[in-house]
Amino acid sequence: MKFLITLILLKLFFFTQSTLKSGDLKPDDIFFNVYRNDSHIGFHKINFFKDNNFLKALIEIKFEVKFLGFVVYDYFHNNTEIWNKNSLVELNSSTDKNGDLLNCSLKKTPTGLLVEGTNGNENLNSPPLPSSYWNKILVETGDKKILNTQDCSYIDFKINFIGEEKIYKNSLIADHYKLLGKEITGELVDIDIWYNKSNQWVKMVFVKDGSTIKYHLDKYDSE
Repeated sequence: MKFLITLILLKLFFFTQSTLKSGDLKPDDIFFNVYRNDSHIGFHKINFFKDNNFLKALIEIKFEVKFLGFVVYDYFHNNTEIWNKNSLVELNSSTDKNGDLLNCSLKKTPTGLLVEGTNGNENLNSPPLPSSYWNKILVETGDKKILNTQDCSYIDFKINFIGEEKIYKNSLIADHYKLLGKEITGELVDIDIWYNKSNQWVKMVFVKDGSTIKYHLDKYDSE
């Protein structure tokens, strides 16, 4: 009888775990070391806080590129997102892109959602997906129009699943996706991104101004 009760409880536990959506759980905090052509240039970190049905993500990105001891490119991005399940309900970001100041915000209003940013203002009936990349919902179910959290412009992404791969010297199994798009400036966006089997963001590589930018999780970083 004890064995039967234990078996039922175990089945119930695993069924409950398998049916939970990613929005029901607090993701692990993320800290990436960031490299440009294999030289360390900064970090990208995300801290998560859960409050009942709401998930807050605090995002901070800092890059500094030097040449002959002088800073030739400086980038700092702060973003606070609030999600209800897998729906974005609030966003506030500020960006200093080498002296160019950008911003983007999203908030609920009585008539829907108001987006205000460097690229202009608009009212939306449904929440957009932001370009913060940590939520795997971004790469699921095909091509997407993504809100650029720097300036509230949009990026039309073509998204392809590449396959399951072993990364970080075969120490982690992850799903690899390819994202191709174009920013409002006309600049091409070429991203390879990986999520682990818990649907959490674990690696990224993209091309920027002819340079290769690599994101390595701190716990696996050996460079």
